[in-house]
This record gives sequence, C-alpha cells and structure tokens, in this order.
Amino acid sequence: MTPMALPVLDRIVRQGLEQARESRRVAIVREDGVFVRRAEPADAQELHALLENFVRPGMLLPRTLKQVYQSIRDFIVVVDRGRIVGAGALKIYSATTAEIGALAVADDHQGTGLGGRVVETLVHDARALGLQRVFALTLRDRFFHRLGFETVPITEFPEKIAADCVGCARRTA
Repeated sequence: MTPMALPVLDRIVRQGLEQARESRRVAIVREDGVFVRRAEPADAQELHALLENFVRPGMLLPRTLKQVYQSIRDFIVVVDRGRIVGAGALKIYSATTAEIGALAVADDHQGTGLGGRVVETLVHDARALGLQRVFALTLRDRFFHRLGFETVPITEFPEKIAADCVGCARRTA
C-alpha cells in the first residue's frame, strides 16, 4: 500500500499586514513612542539576544533561539525607536494558572518602569484569559512584591514542577 500523498496548502498573507501589526500593540507605555506589543517571529533573534544578556549573570535560564521561536506567542516586547528594549512571557500551565517569565529590560532602559509595565500587561492578559493565578520564579522578589505578588512555596504550583522543574539545573535552588 502506497502512502497517500497529502496536499500542500499555502497562503500568502501580505494584504493588511500593517493593520494587523498595528492591532498587536497592547498598551502605549510612554508618550515618546515607546510601546508594548505582542512578539512576532521576526523578533526572535533580537529577543533572544536581549534574553542572553540576563542568562550570563544567572538572572534567566538559558533558552535556544529555536525555543524562542517555539514560544514567541507567549511573549510581549517593549519597542523603542524600532529596537526591542524589554520583554516578558506569559506561560500558561492550566485553566487557572500561568507564569510570568523571561522578564528582561535592556540596561539603558532599566529604572524607567518598563519592567513593571511588562508585568502589568501580562497580568492583564492573564485576567482577560480568565486565569485566576499568576506566579513568577525570580531572584528579584522585591520587584514583584512592589507589584502585588506574595512569596509562596513552589509546591503550590505542581504544574510548574511537573512541566519544567524535574530536569532543571536549579531545581534544588
């Protein structure tokens, strides 16, 4: 029996591209043109480079460029004059729970409130999706405390442990 040949379907989606991109903005951050929008596949390399700046000092866990592409829909980015200067991701674990991760703000934009804006935007997304709980694993707990987060044991998030912590190099930390 010969395998049935599957048709290959293709569709060019160039029409309306600019309107679609404009609709991906999720919040204006400042009046000087800095804005937050959903990440796009074309952002993956620049986003990966930004995240790598936080991997080296141990602030973020490493991820490959391929992993960034695969999770690009989880990310929002902060754009200033065409450059990605901040990012964060909302990773959903269940119908009720999600994690804020990969939070990064470029050195030259630290202290400007962009990190807080990214977190608030992701929390807003979680609410809009009907999620009840958002958590973050972080070395910067004071930052998250200022945004209304409370320190709790990781055991309250068995979905996270099962999905990501079993093989993690920092599991004991």
